[in-house]
Amino acid sequence: MKAILMRSLPQWLTITVLAIMVIPAIVVERPYAEAEKSEKTTSADDEKQTPEAVTSEGSSNLFLVYSVNNVGYIDVCGCKRKKVRQGSLTRRASYVKQARFHHDNLCLLDGGNTLFGPDDGKAKDFEKRQLHEKAKLIVESYNRMGYQAMLVGHHDITMGLEKLREYQGMAKFPFISANMRFKDDSSRVFDPTTILDCDGLKVGVLGLTIDTIPEYYLNRANPERPLHLTSALEEAKALVPELRKQCDILILLSANSTETNRQIATEVGGIDLIVDPYIELGNHKVWVDEELSMEQVGETLLVRTDAQGARLGTLDIDWIENGRPMVSLSFDSVPPAGRSTYWYERASMEPHLLEDPDIVALVEAFRKGSAFVNTEELPELPHKGKYLTASTCAMCHVEQTEFWKGTTHADAFASLVETGDQWRQDCIACHVLGYGQAFIAPEDAEPFKDVQCENCHGLNPNHPQDPVNHPWGKVKETSCLVCHNKDQTRTDFIFSKERRKVACPPLKRN
Repeated sequence: MKAILMRSLPQWLTITVLAIMVIPAIVVERPYAEAEKSEKTTSADDEKQTPEAVTSEGSSNLFLVYSVNNVGYIDVCGCKRKKVRQGSLTRRASYVKQARFHHDNLCLLDGGNTLFGPDDGKAKDFEKRQLHEKAKLIVESYNRMGYQAMLVGHHDITMGLEKLREYQGMAKFPFISANMRFKDDSSRVFDPTTILDCDGLKVGVLGLTIDTIPEYYLNRANPERPLHLTSALEEAKALVPELRKQCDILILLSANSTETNRQIATEVGGIDLIVDPYIELGNHKVWVDEELSMEQVGETLLVRTDAQGARLGTLDIDWIENGRPMVSLSFDSVPPAGRSTYWYERASMEPHLLEDPDIVALVEAFRKGSAFVNTEELPELPHKGKYLTASTCAMCHVEQTEFWKGTTHADAFASLVETGDQWRQDCIACHVLGYGQAFIAPEDAEPFKDVQCENCHGLNPNHPQDPVNHPWGKVKETSCLVCHNKDQTRTDFIFSKERRKVACPPLKRN
């Protein structure tokens, strides 16, 4: 207090002037400052408001689940991941059951190329029986999961139209294709569309098979009455406008190239989303990177997912009447008023999805049946005598044989036994020697089990009698890539690195 009283007159004058200027400003401007602060706070809250907090009156929820390019898999092949069975039908069924518990309105669709794969057309007659039984297993599994529609892809006619009709008769869901027709009168082979009543929400589904299938392939599928395919784009232009009038959500299952599907999305209005198999430059992608799994073209979403059933695509849709086009809830912002919204994710069929017991029983029955081969119908095996097997090599190459026994090649067949797949024709060839040439029937397999010397070195039946003039050649990378390719093992194969792991000790020469 004493220090304050001792201030000089000029100092007091300065303090008084400042007080006169500042105090009114604080008193008068404060309400405006508070209002501005309140306005800014409200705006920030709006920006941070979570999408889940936004609800729309009159909206309908739909949980869409789709698969594409299953290509005949009951589980995803690949030795490196075999034990977890990522992508198996048994886990898919378990996931669907769980999803139905959490979502009252679930729609389950398949984008085609479901029953067979690209190599199944080369199957021998005795192998086709197993493929036929596996296709029936897939259809019955789809029945029990509650699939509501399946596009007919070009791989689905691999066994011929007559067989496909048999599978269609088993199915409790429609097979659809708008552009697969009979060549003689251009009548459609399958229904072009289906309209699903999903808890009052009308979901229109249009199917388009890839329109670039070679003519010889179509003739072989139904020689009595050959097939042909019309333009996918022209069929979409003709069918979408009328289907759009009859449904709330319009989904296109199109097994065409991504270029064609982009063109359809650009030129044909009214399609909400296209399940796209992601075919570029003629190649089907087994694995689709996350950033490529969805694409917006105009008002249409192109959605994708991994092949072989490894991952399912899902869209949790909040549908509002006249709320097209849908907007994503993936961003931390409030969607525009009156617009339908979706949350997109891919569900990986991993071990935490415990296997569905009903589907497990179907798969086990298939595996037991697949071991049966009618030996009276087996073809002749003229090359059987050219295989020496490891037991012959061991007579002279003792050190090399002992080394081989310590490699994973020597246990290759046991890894199939562990999973019950030892007689599946799509698995066994990479785990034995000479399947299809040296043996076919299970009872003849014993000397050919495991990956043996001739898997790597090739055949050289005259070597034991005349090793000087019939030496073994060097192991080539192409011999390894038959099985050690990324589609099978899910990992890059570096020949120079991996070869060292299985290279036998050099032969000591005199």
